[in-house]
Amino acid sequence: MISDAYDIFWQYRDTYLTGMRNALVAALVGLLLALCVGMVAGIVRFSSRGIFSRIIAVYVSLVRNTPLLVQVYFIYFGLPTLGVTLSAFSTGVIALTFNSGAYIAEMVRGGLNAIPRGQIEAAQSLGLKWRILLRYVLLPQAAPTILPAITGQFVQLVKDTSLLYTIAVLEITKAADDVGNETYQFLPAYLVSCVIYIVICVVLNLLVDVYESRAGFSKHKRA
Repeated sequence: MISDAYDIFWQYRDTYLTGMRNALVAALVGLLLALCVGMVAGIVRFSSRGIFSRIIAVYVSLVRNTPLLVQVYFIYFGLPTLGVTLSAFSTGVIALTFNSGAYIAEMVRGGLNAIPRGQIEAAQSLGLKWRILLRYVLLPQAAPTILPAITGQFVQLVKDTSLLYTIAVLEITKAADDVGNETYQFLPAYLVSCVIYIVICVVLNLLVDVYESRAGFSKHKRA
């Protein structure tokens, strides 16, 4: 079976490599956009108790209590009804951003909440504006807690891209499915995809560990 999997990979390597590239690009773009969403949402939830904080709380609760696949379908079929027509890949990236943004928001809020309240009060007593307080006092102290979790989120996003095959995005799982349908050798075809996921995730985890060690975050456990 291993030899069959190798033969299939070599014969359909272009399909698998295209799927791997699409998965990595979707995960990377999704993470970058989710960082923008999550940072803003997390800071608002930490600093405010108003209507915007409540809206974000509903958003976070919605994401955390529904499967990602349902969110993918909701966005994929929902956007066209609003007159927004995007490619399946772009829609998939939006779904990943929507999902990861909520989790990153909670990571940011948790990191900020871990800072002793006395430091915030001391900074405010010095007359520091909120923007300065956030940039020079709060975020630098929260970074050792937040960044390891966020870097680990990228590994999770790579695995989550497998759900994009349901909307016909050619990623790793869809590549295996296409190869299996063409060759009728589904087990070797999916074995190849499994190995690709393992290699990607192991390499990314090693890179994250090196980054955390050099940045001094190794004592903080990733989410």
